[in-house]
Amino acid sequence: MNRPTRLLLALAAATGLLTLAAVPGSAAPATEAAEVAAVSTTATFNDPGGDATAQNRVRDHIRDLIDQAPAGSSITAGLYTFTDDSVTDALYAAKNRGVNVKIIVDHTSVTMTGGEYDRLATRLGTDRTQGSWVYACPAGRGCVGTRQLPSDSDGAINHNKFYLFSSTGGADNVVVQTSANLTGVQRTDLFNNAVTIVDAGLYGIYQAYFADLLSYGTSSTGLSHYYKTPSSGAYKTYFFPRKEAAGTEYNNDASTDTIKLILDNVSCSGGTQIRMAANLFTRDEVATKLVALKNAGCSVILAHDGYPGSLGATVESIISGKLTQRVQCYEDRGTGVAKAGLHSKYLLIEGTYNGASGRKLVFTGSHNYTYPALRANDETLLKIDNAALYDQYKANHAHLMSYCAGS
Repeated sequence: MNRPTRLLLALAAATGLLTLAAVPGSAAPATEAAEVAAVSTTATFNDPGGDATAQNRVRDHIRDLIDQAPAGSSITAGLYTFTDDSVTDALYAAKNRGVNVKIIVDHTSVTMTGGEYDRLATRLGTDRTQGSWVYACPAGRGCVGTRQLPSDSDGAINHNKFYLFSSTGGADNVVVQTSANLTGVQRTDLFNNAVTIVDAGLYGIYQAYFADLLSYGTSSTGLSHYYKTPSSGAYKTYFFPRKEAAGTEYNNDASTDTIKLILDNVSCSGGTQIRMAANLFTRDEVATKLVALKNAGCSVILAHDGYPGSLGATVESIISGKLTQRVQCYEDRGTGVAKAGLHSKYLLIEGTYNGASGRKLVFTGSHNYTYPALRANDETLLKIDNAALYDQYKANHAHLMSYCAGS
């Protein structure tokens, strides 16, 4: 099962809010900076094993950014499931103080128990000629992606989880890419991550993608192939779905598997380390490549969710006993408390990449290591070439490996 029912109820978080140096040129003017530090590039992780503050870190960080958006600015978001009343209230308050709020959600948010679509529609409106509105992708498909794979009865979805702020907290052009959906279980029961980046070029890339989500979503037809990889400085985006090569099967074409191709750029000379946090992992090509890299001398360390069906049977057979270290995150937290799981999906590479040594790269976003994420869904994968952010993700991964070591 590619998307267990638990994910529809869940979709949230990992271990702390960490602030890094602001991108040059993004800070507020000196007079404003004297009053309050500008929002800057940060990594945020929740922790379902911690207290309420730790569990809510990703959601509360997003809500704080909404609260700091000034009149005349805009908030734009592409989301999957949404059940959080407090975020709806924050968006409504932003609209009332003069912020333009535009939200696209998957149709699941219309039909799921506790979905916020009706409240959003009442508060933001649905008239897209106005400054604020909410739009739900068509039923049975994503906004762009329309393909239904033979192995996936649900069909394509808009699985995105990003937020764009033209201005917030004294900074302009703020992008938040997270693994967390806006649901309660995502906050309280699942490890998630979010990265906040201040970068005008990246902001523009995401805005163009949002415009495509709306354009295709409001048309009678979408696409079975939408694969774009624009970049801005240290950041590169991969937007899906990506179709397999002609004459191949959707689940048997390594030549168009983006994660496998990223791993092809890795050299194990000098002791390169690969760390992966996986919610859903069913792609055989990725599993086979990880084992090959371990055999070539890389250190390959995997933390994955242990919910039944989250790891493919063939993937299990490929990686079992063949990685440097592996843990399964599906941990008991006491009687009467749901198990803590892993919803993050990120890949870390430290070492030699694309012929250059000393690299520290993060690949994160909504993209699971599944065939629907690659071939059908509206998804985003974000490459981050930032050593400081890498160090924060590595620390989070070490926490996952420790917390889940008993499994």
